[in-house]
Amino acid sequence: MPLETPLQVRTAFMVVQHANGEWEALTDITKPVEAEHTPSVIEMKFGASEVVSDIEASKQSAITAHQLMAMTSQMQQSAAHQALAGQLKL
Repeated sequence: MPLETPLQVRTAFMVVQHANGEWEALTDITKPVEAEHTPSVIEMKFGASEVVSDIEASKQSAITAHQLMAMTSQMQQSAAHQALAGQLKL
């Protein structure tokens, strides 16, 4: 059987559903995969939607963590300034 010519694409990834029902996007498309069955259009749509939702949730978590770190830094600076001001009054 002759080998297929690789499809020339700009980038690629796989969306898989694990046995526990979790969806995941894989960037290593060389990883061997054994699927139970060929996906239906509904499974492809749902899997893609789940992956996008996870990406958006991760993005929001990163934004929130960044904002919390910035607030913490500001609070620490404010406390340091207050402590210095208190020392100068002595």
